[in-house]
Amino acid sequence: MITSQHFLATAVGEKILNKGGNAYDASIAIAFTLAVVLPRAGNIGGGGFMVIYDGETKKPYSIDFREKAPEFSSKDMYLNKDGTFNDLKLSTFGYLASGVPGTVAGLWEVHQKFGSLPWNVLIEDAIYFAENGFEITPFLADILLRYSEDLSSFPETKEIFQKHYPNFKNKMLVQSDLANTLRIIASKGRDGFYKGEIAEKISSQMKINGGLITKSDLQKYNPVWREPLISDYKDTKIITMGPPSSGGLHVIQMLNILDNFNVGNLKSNSAYTYHLLAESIRRGHNNRSHFVGDPKYFNVPVKDLLSKERTKELAETINVKKASKSTVVKKLDLSLI
Repeated sequence: MITSQHFLATAVGEKILNKGGNAYDASIAIAFTLAVVLPRAGNIGGGGFMVIYDGETKKPYSIDFREKAPEFSSKDMYLNKDGTFNDLKLSTFGYLASGVPGTVAGLWEVHQKFGSLPWNVLIEDAIYFAENGFEITPFLADILLRYSEDLSSFPETKEIFQKHYPNFKNKMLVQSDLANTLRIIASKGRDGFYKGEIAEKISSQMKINGGLITKSDLQKYNPVWREPLISDYKDTKIITMGPPSSGGLHVIQMLNILDNFNVGNLKSNSAYTYHLLAESIRRGHNNRSHFVGDPKYFNVPVKDLLSKERTKELAETINVKKASKSTVVKKLDLSLI
């Protein structure tokens, strides 16, 4: 089964399966297509994670291809001279906020290990939609309007994404430069993005505009195959992404907290059910803030965070009649773990 947030990307995935491709091929083709038809949900300038259960080997896998900090980044790069945080969006917007992209390397790695169809075949449709354009959906039009100011901050993004402002209805979005980039990636694979003219353009624009990514950063980037996080909730086995991703860890932790309450007998839409759900999520995110990071730099206590003792401790802090505040949720005492 194929599903994605854009019907064109979903159709591309189905097309790849009908050509004889496997689920990995379809996923890669969908990812590249989303980078064109729904930029907010797909990208080649960012990164991600992929969780896999391979039917042939009967084994789970997970790969981390998130962005990495450039070599010349520093812990104080977003601070003012007096040590206070700079609130001018330096960490979230513009060249200095950019990490070394991992998407292309990650998808290439998955294809090398599991793919069946030729790499270039998987990018053909993405190239087509970038070069010939596609009709802007109401959903995308709303996004382009909502982020008009940000997208108009740079001449290139303004020219491409705000060409039809303010009326995007029945208009086509054409991305010729992206089509050329995808064409190079299709023909040269991973090296087409991390070396050569694309890498040269990225590094030179970074240097001109105060960014930090260099050609060396791009050439050295490598995704990481990690052990997936596996747990059980009642009779269901959960296979998910472990750190540095925090989502899977906390979904399991939230479910474990809820397991201390008889939720099976509760009405799904009752205020009490939503209250327990919100309080469980609140505690999961509190743990995220204090105890989850990149395993390369921080020892994430996964086993202890998911232990029955810790889960029970968190459940006991929930007042079933009153909402707590996230700022005062009990912190995990490291000395206990």
